Amino acid sequence: MDRIIDKLMRSLYLELGATWNIVVLTCVLGELDVIPNGLWTPKGHQFEFYVEVVNVLMIIVCVPLSLKLFSLNTQRCLRRMDKDEALSSYHLWSLIRIGLLLVCMEIGVLTYYLLLDTKGLLCAGIALIASFFCVPSTTKVKAYLTAKEDESLEDMSADEKNPNINI
Repeated sequence: MDRIIDKLMRSLYLELGATWNIVVLTCVLGELDVIPNGLWTPKGHQFEFYVEVVNVLMIIVCVPLSLKLFSLNTQRCLRRMDKDEALSSYHLWSLIRIGLLLVCMEIGVLTYYLLLDTKGLLCAGIALIASFFCVPSTTKVKAYLTAKEDESLEDMSADEKNPNINI
């Protein structure tokens, strides 16, 4: 089981590192003017306002969603799964939360370079900081699996306490 957990951890570290590298690559492309800086600087401020509102709303929705939805779904579905399914579910929800934060970071960085406005960079920074909370650890995965075992033991002890259950 430890080999499977180590393989999962390597995979998650690579995926999280790839996410950060994509954002760094976008910043490098913006600094080298591959992404045209100030392309969307409109004469009116209405377009800029709408883009910034979408960016801020994405952060307001995606950051708490990625941090809380992961624990809610994994704990709720934990009762129905065996260890292999629990590990694959952990990996899937980790990818979903990393993906949500990647979308927020990319939109923020692109907004920064295309509008030349620092609100996009602030939103990208918030998503980047939230992604540091998504860094997995072996102890978290083992605690996740231990919670699975504890719940199965509680279910078994409840069945033993009530002998009138017909199987």
